[in-house]
Amino acid sequence: MKTKMKKLDKKTVTRYLAIALFIAVAVYCSVLLINNYADIAKLNSISAKASLEYEQQIEENEKVKAVLDSENKDEYIEQKAREKGYAKDGETVFYDISSSK
Repeated sequence: MKTKMKKLDKKTVTRYLAIALFIAVAVYCSVLLINNYADIAKLNSISAKASLEYEQQIEENEKVKAVLDSENKDEYIEQKAREKGYAKDGETVFYDISSSK
């Protein structure tokens, strides 16, 4: 027994192709939209972190300005220089290498 297949006319084929094209475009746009939302969320997170760091830096700058405007600014500058390993002329700096820091 032979099964007869229904012959599709041009109108039906065109309709199926149009539906397939519409679905493909809809899926593509959905994927792009989801990716864009993910990128926006990531960038918002980075922006929030940068804003927090900026505010912290502003606070630190204000503290340093206050110290530099005070009378003990020379002591502060000397302390910061010593933290970076600097020494005054004629001083010898010794490092404790026995500690396990």
